[in-house]
Amino acid sequence: MTLFCSDIDGTLLNAERTLSTRTIRAIQMVEEAGHTFVLCSSRMPASMELLEQLYGGGRAPLIAYNGGVVLTADRTVALDVSISGVDAAEIFEFSRELDLHASFYSGDNWFAWADDRWSAREASNTGVVPNATSASDYYESGQISIAPPHKVMCMGDAELIDAVEARFAATSGLVTYRSKDTYLEIASARCSKGDGLRVVAAELGTGLDDCYFFGDNYNDLPAFQVVGTSVAVANAKSAVLDAASVVTVGHHSDGVAVFLEEWLERAG
Repeated sequence: MTLFCSDIDGTLLNAERTLSTRTIRAIQMVEEAGHTFVLCSSRMPASMELLEQLYGGGRAPLIAYNGGVVLTADRTVALDVSISGVDAAEIFEFSRELDLHASFYSGDNWFAWADDRWSAREASNTGVVPNATSASDYYESGQISIAPPHKVMCMGDAELIDAVEARFAATSGLVTYRSKDTYLEIASARCSKGDGLRVVAAELGTGLDDCYFFGDNYNDLPAFQVVGTSVAVANAKSAVLDAASVVTVGHHSDGVAVFLEEWLERAG
């Protein structure tokens, strides 16, 4: 059995931010041939399961929060790496000082800063909606320490994001990732897509040499380093293109599907 694992945003999704008919069919053909297709993303599990449903998945593990949470096929937690409660509280307090939207994600719970344009945009992009409990309630109740977040997403004007990045980028135990000028993701420095993929491969009994990983951005590089074949879509960052074993066409041209179709044809 071969394990195919793919990043989502910027890699697997089309211009409409969903799976194309071609991509759905290619994944289905891979699974019908006896192989496994696994999603790996900074997204929360619930959002990833919505995409799985498009191709009839649900029998495969999931790597959520860039390796912060790994779920087995039966949704048992195989890996759980969260931000410390102390660090999470500091992120909340600094965001409050700046009056900056900070969404806190813990498992399948999304504690949003407010019902604002940032929450609306994330809900539209991911297909999930925030909890009724706000980020402030999450903090004030102490749940931020009892069930600390796997990810914090800070969203706002670029200069405010600059300030958050400057404050936490060098904090021991944290890693920051800026997906765009107005977005900053913060997670535990102890998690990575590479570690998540190792856990999944071991769970499935697949050797890492028999694993393929599709990606486009810097947070995909740890996974590239552990798999037998790393595949970059043509729209990937330069460092990702340089690190890849293979480059396929861009995500808006169904690059993952193109690679899978050609691989299946070669495999006979």
